[in-house]
Amino acid sequence: MHGLNQVLSNSTRFYSPVTLSHEWPTLSRLLMMVFCSCLGTTINGFFVAAFFVEHTLKKVGNVFLACIGLADLIVTTAVMPVSAVVLLSAGQWDTIPVCRALHFLTEASTYSYSLFFTLVAIETYYRLGHTAFQYDHLCVSLRVGIVSVLVFAVCFITAGVGVYMDLDYDYCQRRHHGDYTFRMSTFIIFHAVPFVITFFGLFCSCFKVRRRAKKQAYYKRSQQYERDFSTTNLNITVFLLYAAAWTPYLVIALKYPNASDTKFYHCVWIGVCRSVFTSFLYSAMNRNFRRAFAHLFYYCCCKSTLTGSFSSRHRRALEYKSATGDVRVHIMHQAVNSNSPQRASSSRETQEL
Repeated sequence: MHGLNQVLSNSTRFYSPVTLSHEWPTLSRLLMMVFCSCLGTTINGFFVAAFFVEHTLKKVGNVFLACIGLADLIVTTAVMPVSAVVLLSAGQWDTIPVCRALHFLTEASTYSYSLFFTLVAIETYYRLGHTAFQYDHLCVSLRVGIVSVLVFAVCFITAGVGVYMDLDYDYCQRRHHGDYTFRMSTFIIFHAVPFVITFFGLFCSCFKVRRRAKKQAYYKRSQQYERDFSTTNLNITVFLLYAAAWTPYLVIALKYPNASDTKFYHCVWIGVCRSVFTSFLYSAMNRNFRRAFAHLFYYCCCKSTLTGSFSSRHRRALEYKSATGDVRVHIMHQAVNSNSPQRASSSRETQEL
């Protein structure tokens, strides 16, 4: 198979699907990819780890929200670093198989993100509209873990079939538009229907929180209202940002498939770079995530050794033991060298303390 650079020299001369425009300085492209990869991997890794660190986030229903972070983590830990490595190779690895692999991972991540956000909207709507017992029964009967694995499996299989069987849009060479039936089916199943359900579920959940706060004064004064209000509004913001980032690509791919390479690939990379920043909104706008991010940052960046952590947790006990040992030595010294009854009574009092 011919290298991708040979294909680009004929059809897309100034733009590579993997390393962006050749008219841009190589160092600038490399710094951008490395920065986005490092920042996105850190933030998305903290986002996923937050569900294991913060006790308020350790809920079965939050598994779908954690999977959203995993979907973004695929892009920031695989797609962007590989693009940086390809750029460092001076075009040696800028080949069609590499491009197709990145296309496959990006498609699978996007499909997963869309479906998991739909499940988050359904979970939020059901949690706010039903009792705690009914909600717990739903989470147990739904088998959240199995559903999450099935969603990832369906998304990866669909993305693989579309990319490697040439049923999806030819992202790397732009020689064909794929199978129309397959592309419309994936658009409806993974984008259109999930968008409608997610949009309806999140906004209805927000209205439910406000309506309940108006009717129940004790709920409005509770911490549960603050958590529900923050979570629903934050999910709406993140989902709208996701939809806005990928809408230009969907419009070009479906309506203007013959657009210039600059417009086409710019729209793709806008959606790809979105995965770097959306998880950061949770740490900036939600108290629970902010507290979890602070704990993780301290553990990864500020804690030097486990011994330091142990001494900090047991500092009072160690200081107490050390002080007690010093007092006992001081008492023994006074008992040997002093014959004064007053000092002896004082020593007994000190020993009792």
